[in-house]
Amino acid sequence: METRIKPTAKGTSEPIKGKPGSFKIYFSLGRDPNSGKNGSKVKYLKTPKRTIHCKSKNPKNWPSEVANALNEYREELESYEPSRDAPSTVAAYAESFHVLRESSFGSPLSYEREGYDVRHIRELFEDVPLADLRPDDVKRAYAEARSNGRFTDAEIRRIHVKLKQVMQDALENELIGRNPCIGIKLPKPDLRARNFLPPDELPRFTECLLSEPMGPMTVCTMLIFHLGLRKGEALGLSWLDYDPEAMELRIVRQYTSDKTLRPPKSEMSRRILSIDKALTEYLDKWKTMQRDIFRRRGLEQKDTDPIVHAFSVGKDADGFRSISVTRPSGHNYSRWFRDFCVDNGYGTYSDVTKQFMRDGKLHTRGTGYSGLVPHGLRHTAATALVASNVDLKTVQARMGHASASTTANFYTHAIRANDRNAAEVFELLSSK
Repeated sequence: METRIKPTAKGTSEPIKGKPGSFKIYFSLGRDPNSGKNGSKVKYLKTPKRTIHCKSKNPKNWPSEVANALNEYREELESYEPSRDAPSTVAAYAESFHVLRESSFGSPLSYEREGYDVRHIRELFEDVPLADLRPDDVKRAYAEARSNGRFTDAEIRRIHVKLKQVMQDALENELIGRNPCIGIKLPKPDLRARNFLPPDELPRFTECLLSEPMGPMTVCTMLIFHLGLRKGEALGLSWLDYDPEAMELRIVRQYTSDKTLRPPKSEMSRRILSIDKALTEYLDKWKTMQRDIFRRRGLEQKDTDPIVHAFSVGKDADGFRSISVTRPSGHNYSRWFRDFCVDNGYGTYSDVTKQFMRDGKLHTRGTGYSGLVPHGLRHTAATALVASNVDLKTVQARMGHASASTTANFYTHAIRANDRNAAEVFELLSSK
């Protein structure tokens, strides 16, 4: 299809349902000269659709952003020259799809993650012609990847979501007749495999955590454990977000793997959480301790300082050594958490590299970890809420899930246990 457009070509934008601020843009190319003959239906051509995501959260600014995007697309199309290297395989089209979307991502990390998915698509469907991909080809590729251990079920589900999106884009660009991913049903994830603490283990975990010297890593763990926060949300907290009088914490930022403070992953993730008395007292004690730690290094504690801190050593303008407050990376926290879990019986190392005694306790270090992970504490908190008969809407709000169905799907095991208790209550009432 010819994609060089005339100066008079009309640009169109279509809002994407359910995604405020997102639009599909394209240009009309006029009537298809090959249609309308011998009584056939007249068809009108258009350029490939392009998805844009407005950066402003104010709807009043969206028209100007859409207009700018249309102008940029027009300039690109007016200078278009047909290429012999146009994507003809699934892998090549996925790569092109990814490159064209770079400007639409608000987070470099999200764009990088999509790059991983695209590389996996290339690995599975390297030489398959775009127009020849069939549902059976997709199923066969997944089955082989699963049987040889190349990808886990969770990884295959992620790859499939991206492949489905890529093929839908090809369908909208009229390069294929149907999306072969539609209708393919993958096995549901085994939620029982999620590693979380059972309710009767919560007191012991609390005891182990409180026996550790109070510091940034233990505080981070306590926040995730009590509130079911995502790791990045706990690392993104500042003292400005803590209200000891109201006993509340405000979740408005996350600290990402690329060491950047960003808004939470979704609008529902922006939330204010009530906190219990024990956690309030713990945070008050930590704030006082942190203030003393800062002063010993010549620093004054500020409300904008992170609750979970680290120190960065550098040089000032005169070349002298200077210390500043920063946040620990997620990788460093996860490493500490693995060591903590192994030392307290919540994980193991398959390859032990060192063991030592400290304060009468055996400590083990190594590689090849298996066991509880920080995100497991998030599932622990949510499971505890559901098991305590907290309604799903409240659990959804505290977890920051985009929909109640996500909450219900994740914690089916706890919901079913509550349902069994409900049945037994009815039996008791009926027998009276």
